[in-house]
Amino acid sequence: MTKRVIPVVDLSQFTKGDATAREAFVAELGKAFHEIGFVGVTGHGIPEKLINDFYKASNAFFALSTPIKEQYEIAGMAGQRGYT
Repeated sequence: MTKRVIPVVDLSQFTKGDATAREAFVAELGKAFHEIGFVGVTGHGIPEKLINDFYKASNAFFALSTPIKEQYEIAGMAGQRGYT
């Protein structure tokens, strides 16, 4: 069985690159979504502290009891927003 790996693309290739680099980025991104359906992104400029703080907050939220988390569900959204 082949192990699938989430592809990673570098957004700075698109935002700071020339036309050839941008075209390559778009092709890489499209291939990732077509073949895997998910992609990791680097070169986005989001500070590492903000990313780490997000993970801490996310872990704290998901550690809450189910009844508390269910208070954040938005009814009628078919799981598109809020906790599901």
